[in-house]
Amino acid sequence: MSGVFGVLDSKRGTPIKPLLTKMGTRMSHREWYVVETYTDEGAGVGLGRIGIGIFNKTSQPVWNSTHTVALVMAGELYNRDALGRNGDIESDEQVALALYEKLGDDFVSQLNGAFIIALWDTTRHRLLIANDRFGLYPTFIAQVGNRFLFAPEIKGVLVDPDVDRSLCDESIAEYMRFQRLLGFKTFFTGVTMLPPASISTYDYDAPTYRLRRYWDMSSVPLLPESITFEEAVEEGSRLFRAAVRKMTKGPERIGVFLSGGLDGRSILGMLSPDGRTIHTFTFGQPGCRDEYYARQIAKDAGAQHHYYPYENGHWIREFADLHLKLTEGFHPWIHMHGISMLSDVRQHVDVNLSGLGDLLWTQSNFTPLHLVKAPDDLAFNSLLFEFYSQKYSWPGITYAEERFLYHESFYPRARGLAFDSFIKELEPFAGLPYPQRVAAFNLINHFSRHLLYAAIFGRSHIEFRFPYCDLELMSFCYGLPFELGYDRRLQKAIIAREMPGLARVPYDTDELPITSRNHRRTIAYIKKKLKNSFHQYVAPIFPPRLTLYADYEEWLRTDLRSWAESILFDERTLGRGIFRPEALHSLMDRHLSGQEKWTIGKIAPIITFEMMLREFYDTSQV
Repeated sequence: MSGVFGVLDSKRGTPIKPLLTKMGTRMSHREWYVVETYTDEGAGVGLGRIGIGIFNKTSQPVWNSTHTVALVMAGELYNRDALGRNGDIESDEQVALALYEKLGDDFVSQLNGAFIIALWDTTRHRLLIANDRFGLYPTFIAQVGNRFLFAPEIKGVLVDPDVDRSLCDESIAEYMRFQRLLGFKTFFTGVTMLPPASISTYDYDAPTYRLRRYWDMSSVPLLPESITFEEAVEEGSRLFRAAVRKMTKGPERIGVFLSGGLDGRSILGMLSPDGRTIHTFTFGQPGCRDEYYARQIAKDAGAQHHYYPYENGHWIREFADLHLKLTEGFHPWIHMHGISMLSDVRQHVDVNLSGLGDLLWTQSNFTPLHLVKAPDDLAFNSLLFEFYSQKYSWPGITYAEERFLYHESFYPRARGLAFDSFIKELEPFAGLPYPQRVAAFNLINHFSRHLLYAAIFGRSHIEFRFPYCDLELMSFCYGLPFELGYDRRLQKAIIAREMPGLARVPYDTDELPITSRNHRRTIAYIKKKLKNSFHQYVAPIFPPRLTLYADYEEWLRTDLRSWAESILFDERTLGRGIFRPEALHSLMDRHLSGQEKWTIGKIAPIITFEMMLREFYDTSQV
């Protein structure tokens, strides 16, 4: 994945160039990867940049005029005009460097974009790393004595044999419960993630590492309760269109990953006709709702559509190793949909305008009223924990299952740890109102630690831009009274207002058109019911469309069974002293019986975790 990496050794006891070269090699997954490095062995400093040849075409590092500050960067800026820079003359890297010379460390607060920056200031003997407000380019950091390392993939940091690889009990407990890690933890105690909106510095002479945040959800002003829904729709439409426009400037070929939902179609409907061919891409089982409605949406928008069918689950076995290398165990294999089409997608587009809009437009099943209107913190914390455990992904293990899942030697360490860790991660947001609190918590723990991984493995082939992470748009939506945006009400109204043709294509969730006019929905609902009844009682000519784009559960019982059992019941898995062998057999037997829904959320994390250990942990123990 695109990013920056480097090493600083204040004792100058480590040869920097071989280490930096090894880091770049370990993170290069395809022949089109570009790696640039700079080393100063005398200072014990090395900087690097890795990309896929689409963004950041300026040779790096870039230097200031006096050759005292070097900068590497991955990503891009959206506000170069506002900074008074001529985009035809200066690259984003040069703009950022000039701003640092003018403002010092606080330069990053003036940047609006998706980026990760590292710079070495030779006069101050200091390394600085800064990222955008939403952490759209994940970065891992580790400190080993007087040596400091950072990289966009954990494997880049782990090339240093002295990094502490001992497993983190909290991470194991979280992963089995939530299918993700919380906060900025990794599976290894010696490696953490750089938080979003961070300015981190490592002083060469001390040496000391400092980190401060320059933005968080408390920076978002709440809008007055008097704002009307019509006003919100008008302003939301303007800001959303502006966000899409910002991210379609430049020569890159643009595409949209499309489903039958709302997020991708909203972006597609906001694209200005500028003569470019827009490509759309859909994956899924033949006849599923996504395949059927995405095709209609693309046709109505005049896009060139590409469909990639999932006839069976064999593609998962084919791409599981690549998915593991790219997501490093943080993303269970049941979320790897889309990876199999990336090679073809790269032939048609350079950039996907990502429809990751789940956080911006609240849904009743994920953020219900009884959560944001909880009577107290006890209720709020308990409810949100339950949603993370059972609703935000496939349902994870319960407290009863936690008791029998873990080996008797590990259970005392894991008992209640997921809940305790969850509450600890909530503490920094305690001062926010409940709607903003859940939004701020989700921005890190649902977006950054879960949803973003679709872009992380996608960036192995193409770049991603995120219109829903536009700062002005997100600040407006999060500042609104909660009821105005509840259950995607605002998003649906924007679609109906700005793209009526696409609004007529049914929403895959309820298979009804997107309209605020009740009589139209009523007529569509009646037609739907009549078709269903005719199909059931008269003639089977209106078959229901599949709701699942990928039937992971059934594939685990059939196409993937031998693969899964070869990992679950292998001596290496059973001999680690983490899981009880009889519990693993029991979970798989429950799943194979087909008597329960959604048991896969209890099994898949175990499989991915074991794969991660073999790839990144066992090799370090040899």
